[in-house]
Amino acid sequence: MKLGIISDCIHYKTPDGSIGTENHILLRQLQALSSFYADTLICCPFETYNASKVISVYSGSNIQFTPVPSVGGNTLKAKLGLINAIRAWWKAYKKIDQFSDIVYQRFPNNLNIPAFFYFASKGKKVFATYTGTWKGYPSEPVTYRFQRWLLKHYYKGPVWVYSNELKSNKRIFSGSSPSYSAAEWDEETVQVQKRIERIRKDGIQVFRLITVGKLISYKNQAGIVRSCALLKKQQFPFSLAIVGDGPMRTELQNLIIELGLQEEIKLMGKKNSSELRELYRQHDFVVQAPFSEGFGKVPVEGFFHGAIPVINNISMASAMTGNKERGFLFDASDEKNLADTLVSIKTEIEQLPGMIIKGRAFAKAQTLEQWAEEYYRTVTNYFGET
Repeated sequence: MKLGIISDCIHYKTPDGSIGTENHILLRQLQALSSFYADTLICCPFETYNASKVISVYSGSNIQFTPVPSVGGNTLKAKLGLINAIRAWWKAYKKIDQFSDIVYQRFPNNLNIPAFFYFASKGKKVFATYTGTWKGYPSEPVTYRFQRWLLKHYYKGPVWVYSNELKSNKRIFSGSSPSYSAAEWDEETVQVQKRIERIRKDGIQVFRLITVGKLISYKNQAGIVRSCALLKKQQFPFSLAIVGDGPMRTELQNLIIELGLQEEIKLMGKKNSSELRELYRQHDFVVQAPFSEGFGKVPVEGFFHGAIPVINNISMASAMTGNKERGFLFDASDEKNLADTLVSIKTEIEQLPGMIIKGRAFAKAQTLEQWAEEYYRTVTNYFGET
């Protein structure tokens, strides 16, 4: 069978002709899923490549692309650009329809709203992932609510969502967003064992923290920085690596200087997959404080490397940490709460090796291979194909 994919993930063509994206995890997921199909055609927006882009490139020989314009923004010019883009999108939908036996759509985004109606009118076999917060939230865009409503009531195929509170439904499944393969899980075994032995022997003298994600307001890296200022006042030994880039970078840099945290906190910028893996190995705790979240990939990535998550108690956080079996929860609405949580961990050092082991076991069930096979088997059974 042939697979069509509709995604709003920005892609780039490098000078040597390779195709890649800065969304390293999505690329790996699409490659894993494509391994179950003879050929794959991905419809996605392309932008001009430059040397500042930190991208991963596709290696699958069965993956092709049909580019569409990249659009976005709230200005009148941007809205007019969206009207013109829809014409190009419609041509791409037709190409995907003619090429594929089944279509995978990743919501929420503008690109997949008209695509929903196009493929519904064609009676196309489809399946989807909703990567946002399935439960919704007060400041959620109207278009996101609309797309969730379409997926709940009118979508004609399986849908995976990031929620552990689903009502019985034959179409909607609780999903995950894996980053690593089973082989990579094995590769971490030796260094994780060394980490456990170090903690058992020496404890943790300096809390080495890492947070990963786009530097944007709802990811709330600023809240983590302010919590770190409280730790410094208490003379609590720590360091923090902030990985990622985005519109909040300058504001965060200024906040770090204002609070006198230049020695303790480093803005690391964008990192590719191998660089990020090395950073996880160097840090004992993954700290994430988003105000909204679909599936938190970063805590699971931490599990793979033996880093313990300390995360805001929203969405799937409680299920992910196993109610304190594998990690710690805090309330990001109170910056003192994160500082207090980290200080309290100092009294539970003896429990950390067991948490690392349980986190690794959880991660072993969250591999790319298992994710892709679950999608393929579920979709195949749903449409009664062999």
